Amino acid sequence: DLAFLEYNRRVLDLAQKAGRTKMPEARSSAKTLLIETLLEIERRRWEEAQDRRPSSVTAYLLSNSGQSNPLDERNPPLDIYHLPLEITSFLFSLVSDAYRSEWNAITERAWQMVLPAKRKKKGTDEPGGDRPRRNFLYEDLFNLPDNVRKFVRRYLLRIPVRNQREDDPRRLHSLRDEASLVSWKLTELLLREVIGVDKERIEQIRDLGDRLAAYVSTENDRRFFTAFFSERNYDLFRNALIKANLAHVKRGNPPLITLDPYIQVFEEGNEVARPDWRLARDLVLIRMIEQLYNLGWLGKNIDVLPETVESTEE
Repeated sequence: DLAFLEYNRRVLDLAQKAGRTKMPEARSSAKTLLIETLLEIERRRWEEAQDRRPSSVTAYLLSNSGQSNPLDERNPPLDIYHLPLEITSFLFSLVSDAYRSEWNAITERAWQMVLPAKRKKKGTDEPGGDRPRRNFLYEDLFNLPDNVRKFVRRYLLRIPVRNQREDDPRRLHSLRDEASLVSWKLTELLLREVIGVDKERIEQIRDLGDRLAAYVSTENDRRFFTAFFSERNYDLFRNALIKANLAHVKRGNPPLITLDPYIQVFEEGNEVARPDWRLARDLVLIRMIEQLYNLGWLGKNIDVLPETVESTEE
């Protein structure tokens, strides 16, 4: 990438003029810099209508640090970062007009927080200045699709994480304050491009979210919403859905959900939960929350959103 090359040439020139024997520290961490660069490349490819066939990417980070040791996994002289075709295809779509605004809204909130005690002095000529070096969302892309549920909950459902890093903005996630960021559009793209979920199941998840959102809004069923959001036991979760379904039918309405769509979304067979049923529930929730926000129900019942906090190993 020419822009990337020119940037490095400029930094090298500044270092030489300043009489330095080493290049200044990179403006971003390796993973963040890789995603930033790829997004910029994809943006220009999209705008210039060039060849739009995505490809996988492998990046090699070489280190000549005196602390690197080929026998030490903590400080290897070579790190290899691989982004499969599914991720690069996902990134390519995200730079288009259809997704850019929603994507930018969540990525801007994922930058490492610059703590006051660690701010650099004004006037520094090192690249980046006070600019944070790490974007947590960018770096979590490298863990997909294995950690898809964590990714969905952290960034698309805005569930905060509890860890020891004071500079981690994910600690401040709040669905109560950030419900407007919940986007089915981004979720559907993730399911299609990265996870490879088939079109029929995606439609079943979306349609179920629409029906349940309409039910919650019409009946003002706060108890059901809380149970659907928070229940961790599958049998109790299933019972909550059955009760809501029966109550809806008794009022003279058609069923909220029928057997075949329910099985396709949540089960491997009759009453046998899918191993990823909690992920399926989170996906339905994303559609529900988006719809309830647009209907105005969520704004009037914001306290119904649990203040869930999850731990992270980072």
